[in-house]
Amino acid sequence: MKGKLTKPQMIALGMGLGVLLLGLVLGFFGLAALDEAQTQAQSLADRKLKPEVAAVLARPGGAGAARKEAMELGKITEDLAKEEEEVVGSWREGLSKASGQGQDWSTDPNKWKDRLITVYDQLRKKAGKKGDNNKVILADDFYLGLQEYKQKSPAASQIPSLALHLSVAEKLVEILMEAKGGAKEAYPTQCILQGLEGPAVKEGEVAKAEAGKAKPGGVDGGGLVRESYRLQMECSPEVFYGFVGRLSQDPWLFMVMDLSLENEQKEFLKRSEVAKKFEETKTDSAAEGSTNPKSATPLLLVLAGKERLRVVMKIDFMGWKIPPPGKISAPEKPS
Repeated sequence: MKGKLTKPQMIALGMGLGVLLLGLVLGFFGLAALDEAQTQAQSLADRKLKPEVAAVLARPGGAGAARKEAMELGKITEDLAKEEEEVVGSWREGLSKASGQGQDWSTDPNKWKDRLITVYDQLRKKAGKKGDNNKVILADDFYLGLQEYKQKSPAASQIPSLALHLSVAEKLVEILMEAKGGAKEAYPTQCILQGLEGPAVKEGEVAKAEAGKAKPGGVDGGGLVRESYRLQMECSPEVFYGFVGRLSQDPWLFMVMDLSLENEQKEFLKRSEVAKKFEETKTDSAAEGSTNPKSATPLLLVLAGKERLRVVMKIDFMGWKIPPPGKISAPEKPS
């Protein structure tokens, strides 16, 4: 009879129904996903040619053990990401402050120009006058590397880059002033900040940036910001060491990338000039109110002078954008 099943067919049909029933039960108890994961893990292990992993997954309870280990590994990865976020947290905050996030001067050209004038005036008031050995002296033409904006206002498209430039330049000058104020100099020496250059985007370069050839503010596709600044100054060794130390400890991320040092006086004086130099130091001592001329005119001071270093530094400012709420991403490695 054509409709009657043979014995082998009945056995196959029973096995099929059993597998279907087992699948429904597994799905009811939420184990179907685990079975699928086990299948995928087994397939992955086979593709990766790791028979030892396949053996673990194939043994009774192996899939559960692998799942537990995977969950533990996921937790470790999450904890590590949180620890890394704690490390770069101040760098994210530094970038937020430097870029003026939420401030009108970081979006409005006129407001930015007002802030530039205010910052410049405040730094001038903190600076010393010519001949002052106790404060940082700003060169007459010093204008935070933004001289071209003394007489004009920037375009709106330039503001993101200029806002960051202004903040970082202000920060670097303040750190130098702190280093000068906290230095214990053997011989108080004039500290002169002669120039500061930054990456401020000029109006003609904005079109190129918008075309994808460059990006204002040094922001790359991954949200990492890195900009270079060049400082030129003269100061004592103590002030220089203090400045570098403060850069490395600042919550904002600064890195000294290049450095050129040169002694102001490269040779000892000629014999004919030594006596004259002694007289000059005595005069300086009297002007400063010293009552002990001997201590004010040691031989080293006469021969080498109040030694001053000529410094040219390239300093990189780095920061990371704040990720969207609920998303923590590990920082990218700087190139």
